[in-house]
Amino acid sequence: MELVLKNKYKIQILSESVTLKEAIDGIAYTLNISLIETQELESIGINKGDSIELFDNEFDSGSYTQVFNGIIWEINKNKKSKKITITGKERTVVIEESEDEYLWSDGQTASQRTKIICDDWGIPIGNLIETGTGLAKDKRKESLYGMIKKDLKETDQKGGDLYKLRMNTSLDIIKLGSNETIYKLDNIIEELEEKDSLDGAVTQVKVLGKEDTKKKGRKSKSDSSSSSDEKELVLSPIIGVFKKDTETYGTLQKIVDDDKVDDYAKAQAKADCLFSSGESSKTVTCCKDINILRSGDKVSIYDEEVIITDITHNLGSGGKMTLTVMKIDDVRRKFYSE
Repeated sequence: MELVLKNKYKIQILSESVTLKEAIDGIAYTLNISLIETQELESIGINKGDSIELFDNEFDSGSYTQVFNGIIWEINKNKKSKKITITGKERTVVIEESEDEYLWSDGQTASQRTKIICDDWGIPIGNLIETGTGLAKDKRKESLYGMIKKDLKETDQKGGDLYKLRMNTSLDIIKLGSNETIYKLDNIIEELEEKDSLDGAVTQVKVLGKEDTKKKGRKSKSDSSSSSDEKELVLSPIIGVFKKDTETYGTLQKIVDDDKVDDYAKAQAKADCLFSSGESSKTVTCCKDINILRSGDKVSIYDEEVIITDITHNLGSGGKMTLTVMKIDDVRRKFYSE
């Protein structure tokens, strides 16, 4: 492996600890590396914000390739042991950490909105595949990633596919599970843990309409001595209450209070997205590392195709990897339904 600092200083990586981590509900691929602070490294004079790249032999091809490209986010030094630990993050961290305000038009797609954000912020654009689903008019004031994440969720909830952001040297929108090579992990599995829990289960959904104090509602108790010019407190009107599997798991209710959900059909569709029997996942430790796998990729485990929701690569000789995987419907319910 080879580390490149400040776009020009090359350092050979031998036995140092190197990990790459990524999760489906985050965006910035994260590099952690521990080094001995040699005179060479001290003379380079690295600082937070400097560029950092990592090159390694690509799994199964042997070609030398870039497996990480980002900036130094954090540096920790131990004067006694002469150890230096560097955390690098992809430049998409800008999208996570920066906030802005946008007024989005009705009918724009997630891809179109992402392109506008990239143009405004000078983020290099890669393959922003067209998500194809028109979204509702909205006003947003939050992190850039928060806006895009909401658009990708709404895309799914309106019948579109599941997408996520990914960045190498430029920003891409990828469809989950669209990787060309689907690796079978059966022969390299070291440990396999399965989780099946009622965490996050939803068996009943109550969908509320927009509160309107001029219309009759179910009034809350109020003080009769209150002045007449005070607004009357009312509960929001109910568009519908939807149930699934309450007989099996009991009533586990979620409230939907969304201005975009304004009729019974939309309420039913929203409820269908939220129903869940809980969380089912597998955590897999592999004795070999496939360093090109990323969160959102599809892999095969004992003839079952699943999506990687988070992954940790332990690079170097004798490299390993640990990943959590779910079926696509479980990914949809956990990460795209709310």
